[in-house]
Amino acid sequence: MKLTVLIVIWALSSTAGALQCQTCIDEKCSSTVPLTCTSEMMCVTATILATSSRTKGKQIYKACASSSLCPSTGSQTFSIDLGVRRALTSATCCNMDNCNSKTLAAPTPQSHNGRQCNICSTPLCNTPLQCQGVEDQCIQSISQSFSCIL
Repeated sequence: MKLTVLIVIWALSSTAGALQCQTCIDEKCSSTVPLTCTSEMMCVTATILATSSRTKGKQIYKACASSSLCPSTGSQTFSIDLGVRRALTSATCCNMDNCNSKTLAAPTPQSHNGRQCNICSTPLCNTPLQCQGVEDQCIQSISQSFSCIL
């Protein structure tokens, strides 16, 4: 009997600190379901604007997020421009049950910020790429191309 009581107490205490977040069941996030996160995680909701070869798309993302994505609560903007592909994301991290149930508005397109990176365009890697908004760094990938990133 004592073992059963200890198991019940352990089970209740191990889920007491778990956070409940909403997660999308499709790319448009037309429906969500609850998701139990581990204690080190927060809830996140994000709206992503992506452009690839002049084709634009929008994706909504809701889920649990690790501390590397959500180091603290609040709003953040992420941006990356790979020359032919670009993504701009507005995200909000929160730490209360189901706090990510609302959908964020699409991020506002950003203007050039005066910084510049070079991208590789066969055969040279000196094609200028104008960084936008919060992009403040250039990155180099394995393929030796350079891009703007936050």
